[in-house]
Amino acid sequence: MTKVILEGGKQVLIREAESGFSYLSLVDQVDVLPHDYIQNPHFKQNVYVMQSHDNIGVGYVLKSVAERMINLAGEELDDVFEVSAEDRSMRFKSPDFRVRNDGLNALAMKLRDQMAFECLLGWRNEFYAVYANKMPYVLVERAMSGLLGIVTYGVHVNGFVRNSETGETSFWIPRRSATKTTWPYMLDNIVAGGLGYPHGIYETVVKESLEEANLPKDVIESHITPVGAVSYFYYQTGADDDKFQTEASLITGEVEYLYDLELPPGLNPSPNDDEVDSFQLLSLQETINALKNKEFKPNCALIMLEFFIRHGYINSENEPNYLDIITRIHRKLPFPTRN
Repeated sequence: MTKVILEGGKQVLIREAESGFSYLSLVDQVDVLPHDYIQNPHFKQNVYVMQSHDNIGVGYVLKSVAERMINLAGEELDDVFEVSAEDRSMRFKSPDFRVRNDGLNALAMKLRDQMAFECLLGWRNEFYAVYANKMPYVLVERAMSGLLGIVTYGVHVNGFVRNSETGETSFWIPRRSATKTTWPYMLDNIVAGGLGYPHGIYETVVKESLEEANLPKDVIESHITPVGAVSYFYYQTGADDDKFQTEASLITGEVEYLYDLELPPGLNPSPNDDEVDSFQLLSLQETINALKNKEFKPNCALIMLEFFIRHGYINSENEPNYLDIITRIHRKLPFPTRN
């Protein structure tokens, strides 16, 4: 159990001596791919590297996924990629940005229409950009990003309120709609969203703040602060036992750009679309308890964890895996990134 107390006019977390809990378990909900994964014999055998036409690695594609694409959409696949089982690679053929985009989208739609992969049931009509040399190289339908193992990008905002008299901090926490296709009715960050092409990072923050929390642009401009980023692989299967042969084994690099949003008392977020069920203002103790009880969407729990580390609530004195956590939520990804 972690207990919140007031000490010297500020809130601190006290770890009970008999507690076996570590916040590292929140990282494990998102990314358990070991750093030496590339030496795993099943990974070597069953994962292809997606490459640019000039041989820059930009994604991981399971061999089983590539084979299913060949079987169900071979003509469309051949228009886009040169596939080599010997080299374990899928290389884009065209040097032209528009040709790559058109071909890949045709492939994606053919696979969707064939109901080839479960993840394509969540088709979004939204594109993620894959980067090479700091420039968009190809655009990928969001629902297909996991199949191609690309690096994806998003924005996450933690919203909070400080009590100037007591020194206590409370957090605006939304509950996801029960109708969401992913992580329904779980807790979330006050604002979060994927970075769809061609929108910029701050532009996405402003757009998502209005759509999800009914917070207009002038409020965001007055109260928000960019505070960094986290990076990790979204992978949960467990490489020791995984043969990298099913959709459960997909590996997706994720970069989340982070913002703190300190709202004044009385300025409250509210649902503005069908993605959010409700907002609640939770105390620090209630938020910590919800994290430990796994009530947050996994990557949102990781974002909350980063906030608590950066603000000094979680530190080397009350977390036995402190350095391991910091390293793992700032993972170096093997492919080019946008910046």
